[in-house]
Amino acid sequence: MSKFIKIYCEGGKGSHDYDILDSVIAELPSVEIEPIGGIRGAGAIIQYKAEREGSVDKPDFKLLFRDRDFDKPVPDAPILEQDENKKYCYYAYRNTIENYLFDTSDFYSFLKTNELDKKYSIHNEEEVKQKFIEAAKKIKCYQAVRHTMGKMRTPEIDFRTRWTEKSGKLPEHLDENYCKQKALEKINQAKSFTDFWTQTGFNEIYSTFINQFDDDFMNKLDFLIYFQGKDFASSLQLLLLGFPLKKYYKYAKKCFDYKKFPDLIALRDLIESKLTH
Repeated sequence: MSKFIKIYCEGGKGSHDYDILDSVIAELPSVEIEPIGGIRGAGAIIQYKAEREGSVDKPDFKLLFRDRDFDKPVPDAPILEQDENKKYCYYAYRNTIENYLFDTSDFYSFLKTNELDKKYSIHNEEEVKQKFIEAAKKIKCYQAVRHTMGKMRTPEIDFRTRWTEKSGKLPEHLDENYCKQKALEKINQAKSFTDFWTQTGFNEIYSTFINQFDDDFMNKLDFLIYFQGKDFASSLQLLLLGFPLKKYYKYAKKCFDYKKFPDLIALRDLIESKLTH
């Protein structure tokens, strides 16, 4: 009797999470993806679904695949990371799922295919890279602040990592002083947290990240690993006015190859091993 595996993910059917996972499990039998909406309360949702499963549709193995989104530090190596407490939860290597969809080659092909290369005066893949770097540099202080807030917060005291309405909605200003000031205001609102944190500690953590985001980091395009993908996309749209982002995402997902990413290869291997053992 064949085994049955269920993979939970954020969003809904047709979300980036769902579509990327669909690529990872292509041609594997008896594997089902079930989107659960937002990640907050995912454990309770999965537990509730497990209690309602009958003997026929009960999976032999289940997992939650999610991005980090400042909840978990980006590791040094491109690994698929299992949560040390919630063993059913596996983290992608990159900070957010959108990061997997930004590729200089695919981006340039999209511009050419849609005759946007002339509109934006981008004539080759190297110029795409430079545009990516320019967009990343615009938000590096904001991203350093978001990483700092992510590292400082605790499960008990979650002051989020932004003060804007949502990720992808960039702040009114992106300079260092403004971003640090807004972050400190946000932290100070968590009154119970102020007993054991210091502004010095905040500045030390911030310095670690802002120093990491140097020219070498930018030239290696490591911001496609560390930065919030929606924020990066919004910054890019400020440089490429009128850029059809939704259309690009659709194109990028058609071109997507999970074999370019070691963590996604590891996810495929994990699923295959659970199907056969």
